[in-house]
Order: sequence, then C-alpha cells, then structure tokens
Amino acid sequence: MRKISAIRRSACIGAAVLLLGACGQTDKAETVPSDTLAESTVTESQETTAAEDVESKDADKETTAREETDTASETEKEDAKEDASGEESEEETLAEESAGTQEETSSVAQETESQAPAQGTAKSVKDIYGEISQTVALNSPMLVPDDFILNYYGIDVSTLDEYVFSMSEAAISAETVVILKARDGGDTAGLSASLQTVIDQKRSEMENYLPDQFQIVDKSSVQVQGNYVYLVISEQADAISRIIQADIQ
Repeated sequence: MRKISAIRRSACIGAAVLLLGACGQTDKAETVPSDTLAESTVTESQETTAAEDVESKDADKETTAREETDTASETEKEDAKEDASGEESEEETLAEESAGTQEETSSVAQETESQAPAQGTAKSVKDIYGEISQTVALNSPMLVPDDFILNYYGIDVSTLDEYVFSMSEAAISAETVVILKARDGGDTAGLSASLQTVIDQKRSEMENYLPDQFQIVDKSSVQVQGNYVYLVISEQADAISRIIQADIQ
C-alpha cells in the first residue's frame, strides 16, 4: 500500500512538473520582450514615415511638374502674344512707312507738276520765246515797246493774255518774231490783220534796198492756231515756227 501511494504521489508530482513546464514554455512563447516590441513599433513607424515622405516627395514632384508645365504654357502663350503683337507692330510700322513714302512720292509728283507744264499744256509765250533765243541765233533781237505796237500796228497789248513782239535792231535785217495770245478767240482775226500790216511795212522797206531781205519777208505769213496768232520773218523761219507750233499744242 505504501508503495502504491508513493507511486501515485510520484506520478502526481511528475504530472504537475510536466504541466508547469508546459505552462512555462507557453508563457515564454507568448511573452515578447518590451524592447523588441518597441523596436518593432519604431521600425514600422519609420517605414510608414519614409513611405509618407516618398509619397509626399512624389506629390511635390508632380505639383512642381504641373506648375512648371503651367508656367511653360503661360510663357509660351505670352511669347506667342508678344510675337503676334510684334508682328502687328511691325506690320503697322511698315504700313505707316509705306503710307509716308506714298505721301512723299505724291508730294514730289505734285511739286514736279506745279514746276513743269503738264503734258499737252502750252508753255507761256515768254518761255517759248526764251526757247527760241536759246535754240536759234537771232540777229540783234529787241523787244518792241507797248506804245510802238499800238501806234504803228494798232494792237492794244492790254487786251492780250500774253505776247512777245521782237524785231531786229539791225537796219539791214527784217527779222521779226511776234507771238500773240488772245483772251478771246474772236479777236484772232483782228490780230491777224494787224500782223499782216507788219509784213506789208517790212516788204516796202526792203524791196528797193535789200532784195535778199525782201525775199525773206515775201515768204512769210501770219499763222493762227487756237487763240494764238504769230508771225516769223527770218532766214531760220522754219526752225522758229517748229518751236512755236510744238509749244502751243
């Protein structure tokens, strides 16, 4: 009986020991040191923070990239506007310069027209006579006074628009150049008759004394063209008449 009791006690004790050992192992397995937990928590926190930092940096990069894109877009738009504005300004400048050039050209043309007679417009009688004097060597020409013209040939120069009445001062020359411009076309007949008086007078003066000059006078005649009445008595009558006819067209 004692042996059985001892065996039972020993068995109980052994069972208790085994139970306690198992519990100890379970506690050891389930219990984690606080330092380890803290380290694990810190690590997880750091990883989370690092991830958040990465995400934040990525977000910042995306924001920066967007801002740069927006800025570049705005810059391109501004550049485009400036280019367009510059082109418009350049076009306006060219247009203004072109307009200024056209105005200057027009002004020069107007000045030229005012200084020179227009094509198809007759020159003044004095300009015609000036051209004759430069082109043909006249024989001692002299402009006859107004009262002489009136007294000897009955021509009142105050009724004329323009006139030139030239005769040679040399007694041996019958050379005469007369260009009259009537204000009224109806006066040309009377003026033509007065210039015929000049021919008749010169013919009588030269007929018996200077036959060569008489021949020159005898070939001359009064010419009427529009409001112009003219007479040329000269060895170079053809050249002088051509100048007159060309300039009174």
